Amino acid sequence: RKMTPIREQLTRRWKWLVLALLVTIFLVVYLQCGLAILYNYYWWIRFYDTVQYAAPVTVPEGAEPVVPKILHQTWKNKEVPDKWKAAQQSCIDKHPGYEYRLWTDEDAEKLIAEKFPWFLETYKAYPHNIQRADVLRYFVLYEYGGIYLDLDVECVKSLDYLRYFNFTAPKTYPIGVSNDVMIARPKDDFSLRLIKNLGSWRKWFFVKYATVMFSTGPMFVTIQFSLYDKKEQFTVLPADVYGKYEVTSHAYLKHLHGSSWHGNDAKYVFWLEHHGIFTACMGVVLLATAVTALLVHRHWRMAAGQPSYLLVPGQAACGQAGMVSSSWHTLAAMLGGAQQRACMQCKKCDVV
Repeated sequence: RKMTPIREQLTRRWKWLVLALLVTIFLVVYLQCGLAILYNYYWWIRFYDTVQYAAPVTVPEGAEPVVPKILHQTWKNKEVPDKWKAAQQSCIDKHPGYEYRLWTDEDAEKLIAEKFPWFLETYKAYPHNIQRADVLRYFVLYEYGGIYLDLDVECVKSLDYLRYFNFTAPKTYPIGVSNDVMIARPKDDFSLRLIKNLGSWRKWFFVKYATVMFSTGPMFVTIQFSLYDKKEQFTVLPADVYGKYEVTSHAYLKHLHGSSWHGNDAKYVFWLEHHGIFTACMGVVLLATAVTALLVHRHWRMAAGQPSYLLVPGQAACGQAGMVSSSWHTLAAMLGGAQQRACMQCKKCDVV
């Protein structure tokens, strides 16, 4: 039974249709996030020198503090590991007169259920505990304000001077800000932006490390800042005060580098980060190899009198030789020229 032209075209191009469907789904799911990520890197490279730093000398004279005296930390229960108890106590000792809150998993779910019930389903759906730990700090700072510190951060000096800034986060490497130390006033606009955009970034980014970083972690905060239209209300903790990458006498903090949530994929990510030139060269080589393989495959099929499926939609079938002609100049046609030679066999193709 002879197939209709449309059915014949669909039969020949089903692989392309499936690919087009997958690409469409990918774009719908990731296009907005992808554009935001690209803009984020552009902003930090182009406008990095415009960020405002929260150094002790920048506290406005006569200003009133806007951040309450509350120190927040989180752990899955009340039993803090011994390796972090000294760091925990150092922060309590360096901030006398502060209310201290250690938020457990139970406390976190209760807070979300009571104050932010619209987010409870999303909160429970996160596949990694570190994601829930990340989002908890944003909701806590929005609701109560105060100073948040990871348990693996030791306090060398008091962070009290940061109470004069609306929202502060430390500069991190290679770009952006981190979320292991954050200071915010209650109901701050940037804190609100963070909790409102968590839902749209709850996506899988192919490996655990990237998923955590971009959905709830430091890169999520960094991207939200690059898109924030009130950047003058956001201050960055200088590297020498942060003390993670520059250990000097000016450091207010000391880092024990816990990173307890890192999986094996993080090792590969860090390796790629520290071998950027090699990674880029290998990417170019692999891309060139793939393009060459496609062109060779197409050339062999055309030379053997078989239709090539590497051409784009808009092609017309050549009935005499079983060749495929195209009204579009594809990359393969321009480089190989096999399409035109194949169509010359029957002399009946109007398009070559």
